[in-house]
Amino acid sequence: MALATVIAITAFTISSFAATDAETHKRDLTADEIATIKTMFKADQYAKYYPDVVAELGDDEDVLFTHFITFGIWEQRQPSVSFNVDVYASRNPDLQIAYGDDIIAYYIHYATHPAENAWRATPTPHDAVWNNCVIYSVYDFVKGQAGPKAGAIPVLTANSHSRIDMGD
Repeated sequence: MALATVIAITAFTISSFAATDAETHKRDLTADEIATIKTMFKADQYAKYYPDVVAELGDDEDVLFTHFITFGIWEQRQPSVSFNVDVYASRNPDLQIAYGDDIIAYYIHYATHPAENAWRATPTPHDAVWNNCVIYSVYDFVKGQAGPKAGAIPVLTANSHSRIDMGD
């Protein structure tokens, strides 16, 4: 019985902790932010990446975008195959200093600075693995500091990338 209690508490604590980052950072978005982020969203790709969302909500483009902007963005789900916020944040130390853990700032920067996209690293998990990069959660960055906060655990490394499709 004691073991079952410990397991239950541990499972609840881990689940609660996992939701903490998204809930802590979640905020209302402005109409301009939503419109800008929508330019990066590809419903067919989002549906392919997240069949759990399609199973629950269907594949209507507007419904999927609403899910993304309401929940998915905060959970660090990808809006398309061409942009992953964790990769973009991890591979751009200058943006880490400027934005820290402000997930929306990275989206807005990427969408509104297209000329920079030519010289910045490709913000996809596939490219990060190919280039042997270590990727951290965007929530592990601190404004004013390059690199993740102390004790941060990578979400993707060259040897640990089970959640990505290497064919993308």
